[in-house]
Amino acid sequence: MITFKDISGNQYQAQATVTTTSGVNGEKSLTGVIYFGEDVKKGLDKGWSLFFDNEEYVVVTYKKNDQNNTVSFSAVQIFFYTMKKTGFYEEWNGSHTLQAYLDAIFNGTHYSYNNSVTANAFEKQNWGMANRLSLFNDIIDQVGCEFYVKGNVVYIMNKIGSDLSTIVRKKFNLKNAEIQTDNSAFSTYGRGFGAYKDANDTSKGRLSVEYKSPLYDLYGQLDAEPIVDERYTIADNLLDAVKKKVDESYAISLTISLVDLQNAGYDYAMANAGDMVTVIDETLNFDQEVRIIKVTSDYDINGNRVSCDVECGSLSFAEQQKTGQATIDNIVNGSVTVPNEWLSNQVQIATNALLDARTELQFTDQGIIAVEKGDRNKLVIFNSAGLGVSTDGGKTFENAITGNGINATVITTGSLKAINIIGSSITGSRFMTTNPEGFTIDINNGALDFNGPQGVLASINNSFSKDNQISGVDFNSMPGYGLSLNQSAGPGKPSHPLITIPKESTYDDPFFEFSGPFKGNLKSKDDVLWITGNQRVVLSGNNGEGNQLNVYGDRVDVLGNFTVYNGSKNAAHVTRDGLRATPAYETAESYLGDIGESNTGEQSSVTITIDELFSDIINTKYDYQVFVTPYSNATIWVEQRNSDSFVVRSNKPNAQFGWELKAKRRGYEKERLVKLEMTYDELRKMSESEGE
Repeated sequence: MITFKDISGNQYQAQATVTTTSGVNGEKSLTGVIYFGEDVKKGLDKGWSLFFDNEEYVVVTYKKNDQNNTVSFSAVQIFFYTMKKTGFYEEWNGSHTLQAYLDAIFNGTHYSYNNSVTANAFEKQNWGMANRLSLFNDIIDQVGCEFYVKGNVVYIMNKIGSDLSTIVRKKFNLKNAEIQTDNSAFSTYGRGFGAYKDANDTSKGRLSVEYKSPLYDLYGQLDAEPIVDERYTIADNLLDAVKKKVDESYAISLTISLVDLQNAGYDYAMANAGDMVTVIDETLNFDQEVRIIKVTSDYDINGNRVSCDVECGSLSFAEQQKTGQATIDNIVNGSVTVPNEWLSNQVQIATNALLDARTELQFTDQGIIAVEKGDRNKLVIFNSAGLGVSTDGGKTFENAITGNGINATVITTGSLKAINIIGSSITGSRFMTTNPEGFTIDINNGALDFNGPQGVLASINNSFSKDNQISGVDFNSMPGYGLSLNQSAGPGKPSHPLITIPKESTYDDPFFEFSGPFKGNLKSKDDVLWITGNQRVVLSGNNGEGNQLNVYGDRVDVLGNFTVYNGSKNAAHVTRDGLRATPAYETAESYLGDIGESNTGEQSSVTITIDELFSDIINTKYDYQVFVTPYSNATIWVEQRNSDSFVVRSNKPNAQFGWELKAKRRGYEKERLVKLEMTYDELRKMSESEGE
């Protein structure tokens, strides 16, 4: 069932088939056909939204079909809809930081951003006077970064997605692949033009570079569109831009299905735009790591995904020339040697693996290949060169028997002979090693103990949850001994501790120390904890979904209510007698004020217009107050209060006076002595802790 919501917030249920589409830096959208849900089919209208896969989408088009009583619709994720429908009514010129542009785009919206991209300030001309989505996309394109939306937070980074170890291979786990080549913009030669040598005299020439690709001699000179940008002042930077444009002018894209990816060991139930996978198809001479750029999924009316197309690419020509991993032949033939290792194991594990195996045999040009149906990453190849076993879809064969010998990572046997292990004693499930000073490492029954002549110093063991299940790993220091993470100058050389559990720490009074600096974010300075950042420091009280406190180099922003319990809100001023504090003026209700001075003129009357910007932050529909101070012997009073002005009269002409207006803050008109959640007892405990 899919939940739809009308403009009044009422919710309705319906059943529909859905197709979702998402891509790298692309608009996330879906289309669907509603089959069941009469309230939705009859009432669907502009402004409606729906919830699918824990995300909200806004319906942008819909079409009712009276022949089969269905309604087809299309929708976009609410972030893209909201930002496109929100304007930015300023125009900027000149150079600004990335943070300044992002703050301008996101301020006043329901969204915040988390930026991990470092970029120099850059110049924009006539930037603004457009919807915020187009301005955001313009900045993303300018910086060359990527983003994704999660809840109300937009995460901005150099590149989204993960580099997976997934292998998709023809004849193993890939039935077919569709490859599309685009050479419409193919070029072999490019030129770039940067800043003028003299901005006041263009006849003196300008910075210029040219680039010829490795294919220039084969295809001749095919010119790319020149890059003309006066912001380039360094030849190497301009040349890199021209080279990138020429080398990426020939591209290919590849489409496969998610079923193939899952069979190849894809780690996630749902493909994510930005992830990297390796695709191998010998018939097409294709062996390349490609990037998922678009995911299209189809869901039935029960919400089950029935198909999913994954589009990979686009690959530049330069990327296609990269050398792939070693092939099956050179590993099986023994040209790549895998070191021998001996690892203890149980015979029953191997027995069960053989008896439970479900395999397919494929007769190929490379030999007989057996692929396990339950996990297509596991396969065996047999040919005249030898026998190889792979666990990564045929990318490597760490276990192989060839004419050069046996390479194996795991050997299971009841008795292992002709192996000489020197300098260690292996007894059952225990391993011990000792240095001349008496320091011993003891591995016993899954635990690792560090011992000195005086006993156990520290240990590594598994931790248990409340229901007695293994939940992780514990690093333990014993009473009276410390545990530290150090940075060494080299083997056998001194080291500096970075994170330390001092020997004074106990079970009842545990603590640790940052002995070294925490680069970029957290450090100790003069016994004071400093939290630092290159652009700003953000404090969040809701698990990162909002940034309640932003610390910049020149200011601090508070997003939300700011309450002082047992102190005062002061401004510090420099006086001839040192710094002095002036407390904030506070009232029982939320008022804002403006002050001015005027004259009643010859007519003994003057109309004072309320400042437009000030009127944006107050609400004059509620009674406001005007206080006048005469600067003559005339009698002065407020005759009339309007929504955008007030009238002051006097009993004598040309009466000079001062005025002060106090009006209720917009959005907080009904607040008066708001009751806080903190109790007297909590406040008392806070005061007592400060006294300590």
